[in-house]
Amino acid sequence: MAILSEFKDQGKLSSELYSHLYPTSEKIPKLYCLPKIHKHEVPFRPIVDYTGSTGYNTSRYFADILGPLVGQTDSFVKNSQHIASELISLELQEDDILVSHDVVSLFTNTPVKESLDIISTRLELVSDWQDTTMLEKDDILEHLEFVLTTTYFAFSGEIYRQKFGAAMGSPVSPLVANMFMEQLERKLSATVPEDLRPKLWKRYVDDTLGVVKEEQWISLRNF
Repeated sequence: MAILSEFKDQGKLSSELYSHLYPTSEKIPKLYCLPKIHKHEVPFRPIVDYTGSTGYNTSRYFADILGPLVGQTDSFVKNSQHIASELISLELQEDDILVSHDVVSLFTNTPVKESLDIISTRLELVSDWQDTTMLEKDDILEHLEFVLTTTYFAFSGEIYRQKFGAAMGSPVSPLVANMFMEQLERKLSATVPEDLRPKLWKRYVDDTLGVVKEEQWISLRNF
């Protein structure tokens, strides 16, 4: 890829890293679907298998760079052990209600342009990512845009191009979607009335667990 070659010539990629990232595989990512047996009418979850494909190593590299940018909100949950530690001291009252939310097809509904703007701002505010790469902010945004807008996959003998959102199965997609959700939460937190703020609000990517009062729940559904 011309972009990688340019980065190498500028001394931003070592020869070893350049060789690792440079696409040599001819494997086309394949789309497959997993049934969501816990949901009504058992919808399918589309997943693109990027393993071993042309853009996999590059996507994995950018996931490592963006890692330090994620988890900058109080709602962030890293894994099940993390949420368990958050809940161990939680005391519920009789009028408390446990609620859960799930974003419909988060990855494929994550807007790329808005996400790149959010990532650009986070790259300026957080400096830890500079320990993992010699690339500059504009370099990351340029190549990340290419990665996110050139999604293609094979399904049932045909090759398709994804026109919107981040691909399910790409290593960098969870990071991009997470940062979009964090920014959305910041906006909601800044506008929600104080009397409607939940007692608990924890999120793992697109799955959210909350605790609200019974009367709050009625109002929140219409907020």
